[in-house]
Order: sequence, then C-alpha cells, then structure tokens
Amino acid sequence: MAKIILCGFMGSGKTTIGRELSKNLKIPFFDLDSEIEKRFGKDIDKIFQDNGENLFRKIEKDVLLEFLEKKKDFVLAVGGGAIIDTESLNRVLKNSIPVLLDGRPEVFYERIKGDRKRPLLHSLHDFVLLFEQRKHIYMKIPLKINAERPLHNIVSDIMWILKRREFHNPQKIILQVGISFSLVNKEFDFLIIDENVYKIYKERFKIKNKYIVSGGERAKNLDEVSDIYEALLNSGVEKDGKVAGVGGGVISDISGFVSSTYMRGVNLYLVPTTFLSQVDSSIGGKNGVNLSSGKNLVGTFYLPGYTYIDPLFLWTLPGREIISGLGEVFKYGILSENGIFEMLERAYKFDFMTILKFIYPAILEKIKWIKNDMFDRKGERVFLNLGHTVGHMVERIIGFGNLTHGEAVAFGILVSAYISNRSKILKDSDFERIMFLYKKLDFHVKKFAPILNFKEDDLIKTLLLDKKTNSRKLTLVLPKRIGEVFLKRDFQPELLTKFLLEFLRDFKEEI
Repeated sequence: MAKIILCGFMGSGKTTIGRELSKNLKIPFFDLDSEIEKRFGKDIDKIFQDNGENLFRKIEKDVLLEFLEKKKDFVLAVGGGAIIDTESLNRVLKNSIPVLLDGRPEVFYERIKGDRKRPLLHSLHDFVLLFEQRKHIYMKIPLKINAERPLHNIVSDIMWILKRREFHNPQKIILQVGISFSLVNKEFDFLIIDENVYKIYKERFKIKNKYIVSGGERAKNLDEVSDIYEALLNSGVEKDGKVAGVGGGVISDISGFVSSTYMRGVNLYLVPTTFLSQVDSSIGGKNGVNLSSGKNLVGTFYLPGYTYIDPLFLWTLPGREIISGLGEVFKYGILSENGIFEMLERAYKFDFMTILKFIYPAILEKIKWIKNDMFDRKGERVFLNLGHTVGHMVERIIGFGNLTHGEAVAFGILVSAYISNRSKILKDSDFERIMFLYKKLDFHVKKFAPILNFKEDDLIKTLLLDKKTNSRKLTLVLPKRIGEVFLKRDFQPELLTKFLLEFLRDFKEEI
C-alpha cells in the first residue's frame, strides 16, 4: 500500500469517504483541515477571517508536504484548494496515490449549501465559477471516481482500483496501483532504467549502481549489452546479485538478456512502465536483442524473480504509447473468447481509468497461452504471434523510430484478418468489426503506404528473417472468427507479400 490522498472540490465527500476507506484498508485516516485546526487552535473559517487565505494556503502546503514525508501508510483527505499549488500537486503525484472524487458542482453545492464553516462557500454561481477555475488542476489526477453515488459504491470502486492481484504460475507478478512505492527501499544491486523514466522517477529509484538506456529500440544491440556487462563488473555485481529493469519493452528485453547471460544468470526483477510492457512484453520470460539483419534474433528465456506492475506509471505516458499498448490488447481480444474484444468495442474513450480495466484480463490471457509452453516448443505459445510476422517486417522496412511496436502489430493483425477473409474463412461481418475497431483505436493504414514503394523482393527477404520461418516458408496465425485463431503452415512469403500489397492498395485511403 502507500499514501492515499483524496482530492476533490468542496462537497465531494472526501472526509466521509476517507474514514470509510481507511477502515477497509486498515490504515489511519487524517483530514488535512482538521490537522491545521489542531495546530492553530481555531476553525478554518476563523483562520481565513483572522489571517487571510494566503497565510492559510502556506500552512496548508507545509502540513501537506509533511504528511508526504511520513514513512507510514495513511488515507488523507485534503481541502479543495490544497493541490492548486504547483509544487504541492507535483509532490502529491510523485509521492502518493491521489484519487479525485469527481462530480458536478451543482450536486456538491446541494450537499453543503447550509454549512457556515466553509469560508469560500457563497452563491451557487460563485461555487460553480470556483469549480471551473480549479477543474484543469483536478484533471491532472489520474484516478477519478464518480463521487455523486452512494458511499458504498464509491469506496468499493476505490478498493477495486487499489486491490493487489498476484500471479504465481508460471511467472511471479504483482499488479497493484502504487506497488512501485514499495520498491524505494528494495535492496537491488544494479538498475537498468530507461532514460525518460529515470528523468521522471529518479527519486523513487535511488540505487547507486545503474545503467541508463537511451535510444529506444535502437539500444537493443550487442554493443549496448556489452557496455552493461562492463558496468555490472565495475559495480561489483556477483552471481547472487539482484538486477532491476525499469522501463518499457526494450528494457525488459535488454535486462532479461543481460541477467540471463551475465555470470550465467543473476537475479532479475522487472518494473514495466509502459502499457505495452505491462500487458505483454514483460510477461513470459522471452527476451532478445537485434542484429543488423533482424529483430530479436539473439535471445533467451529467463523468468524474473518478480515483475511489479504499477499502472500509475501510465499516467505520464504519451498518448501514442497508450495506443501502442492497445495493439497488443487488440490481439488478445481476437485470440480467444475472453470478452476483451467486446470491452474494446464498448469503450467510449481510452482514458486512464478505461485502460486500467484492461491490464488484468490482458495478463490473464497472456498467461493462458504461455503457462504450458514456456519455451515455445509445444505449439501453444506460437498463437501469440498473431500480427507479428507482418508487424516485424513493417517495423524493419519503415524503420523502428517511425512506428511503435503496437502500431505494427495492429496492422499485422488487420492484414491477417484480410487474408483469412479473402480465403473465405473469416466472415465479412467479423472482418468489418475488426476493421472498425482498428479505426476506433486510432490506428491508421495510411502510415504503412510507404511499403508500396519497396520492391517485392525486398519485402520477401525481410519476411524470411522471421524466426518462425522454416525452409523459406512461413507459419501464419490467422483469425477464424473473433475469439478463435488457427495456424497456417508453409505459407509462401510471395503469397503473403501479394496479399499485403493488395490490402494496402485497397485500404490505404480508407483508414
């Protein structure tokens, strides 16, 4: 657990909800206004009258920052204006789990309009005006709960968000909002961390020995791996050392490969920080680095001691990275009847609170396909390759820096659906649903139009770099229907290229 900060406008119910939440979590509850009153020996409205709002805000900020420095867990309800100060807001976001109790100001006003102890409570017009002035600040809080409902519904929703979910077979995974706060004092010997993640969260990972990775997919090469080996040696990391990889899929790959080969294997812990890595690439023990001729051509299978998944990291992700993660979720929705495809169809927007709901079912789906085929030998794990044969090819052709992995995979899935539909296997209605969802997730076929400028021979050569190639023939995963896939072995790369170019010519202007 961690420090839970309840934020929201006047009348949102922070104190009432906070008391009930603390009972459920079995941690202490504090009310920031009450703490200030104790120090001053007088009510908040009296402090406003005698000392003015500016002094009150300074005291409020000091007390809030003191709470954030505390080592123990608690629930703290803060006043409606406590986070309008930039420093206070940033500290709350970095050092706690903030929850916004959201709702309409008209509803909140009705709850408290007779309360004379509120110094800023005047007419409904003034109340709404103040709410609108602060709204842009409140929207910076990632976790938002509709506070217009009954108390038990609100508390139940917060408890669902904070719930700790653990997986033990075949990989030890802890999924929990705020779990990364518990890693602050973990005794890791060495940290491999993404440069952008380190800039934002370096206070959370105060580990002396570290290697900061920059360059994204381009960093997945043997030269970079060699540099990390040297850094491990220079840091004195031995056979029983603990290495933590913090970042997205690139970090999972590099950390896994390095940890499995340095001194023939050291302890590995993963902290995935992107949507795609939380739902896919950090799970399953696969790792790999690229050669000049292809992606992930050198790698091992190596499970981490634990994988810690904290959805709060996703709040600082660029929107394009969220969409990239949806590419893998899109894949899971087609693989089997798990309800994910329908969840994606029903979602009316893909904000933080929506994508939060996809992490758990996505992990379950990934585990289902790997638990009996950890080393990709029994023919079950291969189905996770849906969209990846074409996906890896277009990544290489168009350039790793120009596409995200999720964009490439989603496009590969669409091409696979097209092939299955043209082969009279996938029904038109299912193909149309897949196309519609692809567009809804904000993927675009026109990004891949440059492929039309390449020679067919070059496309075929790139396809043959796929690891599933056998005697110049491909193994394709194709959808039979939404919720069921099948393997098409001995697929000619020339035929796949023909379908790919045909698809692009037909749809590059439509999507």
